[in-house]
Amino acid sequence: MLAFATVEAFQPLPHMGWKGSRQVARKLSEGDSIPMDFELFILDDDNAPTAVPAKEVFSGKKVVVFGLPGSLTPTCSEAMLPAYIEKVDEFKSKGVDTVACLAVNDPFVMGEMSRQKDPEKTILMLGDGSAAFTKALGLEFDTAGFGGVRCRRCAFVVEDGKATTVKLEEGGKFSGVAGADSILSFL
Repeated sequence: MLAFATVEAFQPLPHMGWKGSRQVARKLSEGDSIPMDFELFILDDDNAPTAVPAKEVFSGKKVVVFGLPGSLTPTCSEAMLPAYIEKVDEFKSKGVDTVACLAVNDPFVMGEMSRQKDPEKTILMLGDGSAAFTKALGLEFDTAGFGGVRCRRCAFVVEDGKATTVKLEEGGKFSGVAGADSILSFL
């Protein structure tokens, strides 16, 4: 069962023209079941968008997921993603089956980020184009005209469909709470 809490959806940076909103929202918490009735999208080896059921990603596996507000944005693609790529072997040594990146983007954008930043495809790039999965987890925030609904910067560990660790960044800045080193410390 997802918990209800008041969360700050987004703290705008001084140079950005969009506003945060205070809202009551469901948010993913430790012990919650991951909703399995969703499809996420990847770009396959032939560059074709392919639906992947959440059940296939999470059932019977230990998965580390990190969520990004925007693929190919400086903080997401230059700080957060490279740290996870660099630490994939450490995650695997701790029993993690899959390290996945979740963003409210189409599979082509996720594929391009992989091509540029992770050509070895060590990270499973999960596109949630409609934000349906992100919303079901309570991890969305709305940037309005700047970019619409996005995934909150976060990271969580899922073991056989249950969230065992959930770390949410506050505001729009990357503090490291959801970073690779932080999540490794909980495994």
